[in-house]
Amino acid sequence: MMRVSKYIVIIALSFYSFGSRAQDDGNTLTLEEFYQLVGDFHPVAQQAILLQARGELAVKQARGQFDPKLKSQFNNKEYGGKDYYSLWNSYLEMPTLLNVDLKAGYERNNGTYLNPEHNVPTDGLYYAGISVPLGQGLIHNPRKINLQKSRFEEQQFINESVLVMNNLLFDANYAYWWWFEYFQKYSVIENSLTLMLERYDGIKQSVANGESAAIDSVETLIQVQKWRNSYRDTELSLQNSSLYMSNYIWSDSLDIAYFHPSTTAPLTTPDYVEIEDQILAAHPELKKLSIKNEMLELDRKLSVEQIKPVLDVNYNFLLYQQDDEYNNYFNNNYKVGVEFEFPLLIRKERAKLQATKLKIQENEYKIDEKTRQTLNKVRQSYNKVLTLRQMIDQQEQILANYQRLLRAEQTKFENGESSVFLLNSRENKKLESELKLIELRAKYGQSIGELKWAAGVLHQEVSVVSSEE
Repeated sequence: MMRVSKYIVIIALSFYSFGSRAQDDGNTLTLEEFYQLVGDFHPVAQQAILLQARGELAVKQARGQFDPKLKSQFNNKEYGGKDYYSLWNSYLEMPTLLNVDLKAGYERNNGTYLNPEHNVPTDGLYYAGISVPLGQGLIHNPRKINLQKSRFEEQQFINESVLVMNNLLFDANYAYWWWFEYFQKYSVIENSLTLMLERYDGIKQSVANGESAAIDSVETLIQVQKWRNSYRDTELSLQNSSLYMSNYIWSDSLDIAYFHPSTTAPLTTPDYVEIEDQILAAHPELKKLSIKNEMLELDRKLSVEQIKPVLDVNYNFLLYQQDDEYNNYFNNNYKVGVEFEFPLLIRKERAKLQATKLKIQENEYKIDEKTRQTLNKVRQSYNKVLTLRQMIDQQEQILANYQRLLRAEQTKFENGESSVFLLNSRENKKLESELKLIELRAKYGQSIGELKWAAGVLHQEVSVVSSEE
């Protein structure tokens, strides 16, 4: 009977293996699926989409500067029973990207005391004209610069949207791996506790039959009590991690309690050279400073333009009906104007240009500083990933060795050469090693997310619907 009771203990232990309880693969929630849920439903992800829409509106607003304008002016004066004058002028004005303004209108004036310059034919006067800046504003002008800046502003909004998603997924990544860690630990400890209770029942029966010493039941009870506390502590952490996960899952049709994390994903390590190239090409923080530099460069071009003198020329040809035919500008009916302006010392314009150059230089220093900081942060995260990968490989070997020791102890126990105390000791080391491996895998997953976040590419894990679609 003594050997029978030992076989009960050994058979119970043999059912336990790394990977814990069997799980329904149909209820698996992978990290990629979790990311997509966050991108599809989380309010912060929706805010990121709105940022893209704001960028489009910034460009649309700037293009509004080139909208044609229909204007009409009417002035009338009567005094002492006399009709002094009646002035009516309506015209269409069309600004252009080249800062050349086109104008076409109709003017009709009459009255006893009409100013001679307002005299027009009885049927009114049609006119069309053009205004051209030959000095300041010929190459660069505020309207053109504002349109170009609005396009950069649109890029800034898109870039800000990337930053928002990058930070959101960083937090979501931590939540997933926290949940992963305690789900796996809970499964391992739950299965272990079940087997320990079976062993404890077997030992109690053996003690009652006089086949084992009473101290063996005490030893086994302590083992059960110890891991029962660990089970409760892990259960609490699992509940809290599940609640934290629900902060990122806003789909009403999904309950995290019915899902479990995937354990089949391979431990892949990103290529550092590829990550470094992505950083220099499109890191959102660096891109933000780069776009700012482009906008400052536009300000510099406008400041250079403002040093030039103002020389605006406008020409209007006049058209009116005479003898059933229209008289036009070929008959010398036209109006020409020239405007010239130039500050003699141009101190304001030169100071503004110099200030813009200093801002550009300051921003370039910021780009250099941010580039180095970002590359170093990514290198630190990459080193962490490599170290954790090595630790996982080592921990897997440690676990395998503890499993061999446990099997050997089981054999010795079966042959009556060991004790429950030594068997429990071997089992504890094996379980602790297994839990440590789960912890390292969770840290590795978090470190991969941290690496991608530091590189500014974590947002690529989600296909967020843009406002253009």
